[in-house]
Amino acid sequence: MPELRVCEFYSGIGGYHTALSLLPNTPFSVVGAFEISSNANQVYRLNFPDTPVFETNLCGLTASKLDALTQTPHTDHVTPEADHVTSEADHVTSEAGHVTSEADHVTSEAYHVTSEAGHVTSEILFVMSPPCQPFTRQGARKDNLDPRTESVLHLFDIFSELESLPDYFLLENVQGFEFSQTRDRIMAFFSQHGYHVQEYLLNSNQLGIPNSRLRYFLLARKRPFPVDGKEGTIRRGVDMGMKVQPALSEYLDVNPGPEYELGDKFLGKWGRLLDIVTPSSTRSCCFTKAYTTKAEGAGSVIQQAPDMSDVTPGPDAVNPDAVTPDSMVDNARSLTGIELEGEAFRNHMKSLDLRFFTPREIARIHGIPEDFKFPESLSRKQCYRLLGNGLNVTVVKFLLQEVLLKQYGS
Repeated sequence: MPELRVCEFYSGIGGYHTALSLLPNTPFSVVGAFEISSNANQVYRLNFPDTPVFETNLCGLTASKLDALTQTPHTDHVTPEADHVTSEADHVTSEAGHVTSEADHVTSEAYHVTSEAGHVTSEILFVMSPPCQPFTRQGARKDNLDPRTESVLHLFDIFSELESLPDYFLLENVQGFEFSQTRDRIMAFFSQHGYHVQEYLLNSNQLGIPNSRLRYFLLARKRPFPVDGKEGTIRRGVDMGMKVQPALSEYLDVNPGPEYELGDKFLGKWGRLLDIVTPSSTRSCCFTKAYTTKAEGAGSVIQQAPDMSDVTPGPDAVNPDAVTPDSMVDNARSLTGIELEGEAFRNHMKSLDLRFFTPREIARIHGIPEDFKFPESLSRKQCYRLLGNGLNVTVVKFLLQEVLLKQYGS
């Protein structure tokens, strides 16, 4: 089976790398991870110390630099210069937003590594999660007029200049990206170069995860997909046959500690906007980078006090937009004290014994393995921000295994 040579753009803490590492029978090498956040890069380097990480503005990246990373010479013709592609690429630095590297001077004959028998032994995969702020509901939705789209548009400009194009692409963003002019520019690239494309709006709760995280995914490959649909049609989820979601208790720490309890100041400001769940709940709201600093739209909190609701929650439906019995119970619990005022309301909220999810609990919900580490130098708030900006690894693994790389290497 060919080895995948992977470039991870906007790599964050390494969600794509983690998903790839969980795929069976899929040899791969991440030849470059590009991310401008120093905190994210600390996490990435800690967990993937052998991967070259480039802390740089992607607007300074060139096709020749990408060629140097992704292309490997034929196995029977290895030049001394080509040996330096992975070793010298570690020295990429950022100066005024530009990437510089000794690997600039490396050239290669072909991006496919072939054996003497003529079999392809290497293929290229580009994965990316461009900044979502230009497309979010809470933002101004300036789309391609937002300076934060400049880097992804630059990437697809230089992709056209590569010696040979990648075999596979996977792009993730927020709902709303599918209507953007930025997406249209990217689709024009795939149309120009003859790629087959599939697009999804996929919620993590459709894969049996008790958390709502609706995201847009664009998958493109040179070969036709095993089941090609009408291109330009957004597939809204997948039917995984999930009838009952697991309870949140499967993801929770035993004794998280008092530091995660909601304080009086937070309850006073956000108490009426909290989304409250219990360990037996089979749902939770999307965790964002603002978790623990605000309540509205930032993620759920856990009620540790015994649940006094007299309503028994039913199984969660697969439909991510459905109002389920479980969510109705949670909403009723949250609104129990809505008519109370002042001290009576604060006492009611305190009686629920509410706490935040821990970073490790959110990591579990996002499909991140237990051995994944966060540097001790990072604060809890920094960890929450990184997780809120990250991927659900379970969802990405599913798309890689069941869609993008299906019949991979055949």
